[in-house]
Parts: sequence; C-alpha cells; structure tokens
Amino acid sequence: MKMIRVAVLMVLCGVWMTGVARAQGSAQEGWNVALYPVLVWVPLDIGIDVEILPFENDGGGLGDIVESRFDGAYLGGVAASNGTWAVDAYFVWAGIGGDRPERPFLTVDLDLIYGHATLGRRIAPDLYVTGGVRRLALKYDFTLGDLPHFSRKPGVWDPLVGIAWNRIGQKVEWHASFDGGGFGVGADVDLGAQLRLDWKPIPHFGFALGYNYLYLKVTDEVLRRTVIIKPTIHGPAVGIGLYF
Repeated sequence: MKMIRVAVLMVLCGVWMTGVARAQGSAQEGWNVALYPVLVWVPLDIGIDVEILPFENDGGGLGDIVESRFDGAYLGGVAASNGTWAVDAYFVWAGIGGDRPERPFLTVDLDLIYGHATLGRRIAPDLYVTGGVRRLALKYDFTLGDLPHFSRKPGVWDPLVGIAWNRIGQKVEWHASFDGGGFGVGADVDLGAQLRLDWKPIPHFGFALGYNYLYLKVTDEVLRRTVIIKPTIHGPAVGIGLYF
C-alpha cells in the first residue's frame, strides 16, 4: 500500500510538472514534455558488498553476495525540454537482497528508494550539462559471519552533476544520461546512468524501452560500528509514456 501511495503521488507530481511546462510553453514555444507513470525495471545483475570496520577486539569483516534476490522494482518520472533547457525528475524503488553461503556467511535484504531532480543547459546540439540533487533512502538488514545483526534506515541528500543527450523526433525519441554525486556530502559515491528509446505510434502516447545502471557506496554508523554498503544494480526497463 505504501508503494501504491508513492506511485500515485509521483504521477500527480508528474502531471503538475507537465502543466507547468505546458504553461511555460505558451509563453515560449518548443517545450516537449514526457510523463512516465509506469516503468518496470528488471535487473539482470545485482551485487551487494558489505564491510564492517574493525572495532575494539574484533577485526570487523567484509563480504559480497553470491546468490541474489529480486523482490521488485518501479520507476516513474517526468522529463521536459525546450532545446535550451532540460528538466528531469524520477522516482525509483527497488527491493533486492542476496546470500553468501560459504565463509564469511552473509545474508542481506535491502530496500532502496530514491528520487532525483536535475536541470540541464544545452552546450551542443542535443547535449546538456546537468546538475541537481538526489534523495536516497536505504533500509538494510544483514548478518555477516559471527558479527552482530545490523538493521537501519539511513537517508541522505546527494548533490549531482552529469551530462545528458536528448534527441526528440516526431515518432522516436532517444535519451541517455550519466550523473555522479554524493562526494561525501551524503553518499560516498552515487553513480547513475540510463539509456532509453521512446516510440510514439500515436499522438500523446508511446512505449519506452531502456537500460538503467545504479551504483552506490554508503557509509553508516550503527551499534557504534562503521558499516559500508555498496549495492550495484543494472538491467532493462520497459513501460509507457505520455507526451505533450
């Protein structure tokens, strides 16, 4: 139910941003707006590394999963551009986990929720330099070897810088972007990339097919211990788009 409420909120926000962009378009022609109410993300590869730094009389520990679990993922967002400026806002939820049966024994469950917004300025045909912010929330639950059980819900704000390429046609759109952030302000490292093809067979409606990549390195404090978690997720995403 929580995810349904978040998805509905994301769609409403997208509709509002679409209205804003269209209102701006009445004063300045050339705005292209795409709303993505549903994009299903299907990761092909999931990696989770966990490290616990040494404390008092133990040497800490580190390990990575061998067998991954995927509980589901959802993406939604809105994008608008007018040739000079480009605006993107996205929401992502992913439930993942994994195990390592052999030593060091490791079992991990991780819920990843993030939303980001970026503003881009064109520097060459179809090419934009971007900047923005990402709100990242993790809910992790893991056991590593003989160390205590760890569970927490940290949240961070990450500044972002990146680059984007947007080519918009009557029937087909191409979008690609890469951004990096964190810089120790929130996450230690925050890297995201996406490639998407939009096919618009009829006015205002189309299909989106793409590939998404996300890597994070987050340092957290729990039970007086320093914990470092490094999830990596990548795979295809497919859904629908509404275009204005």
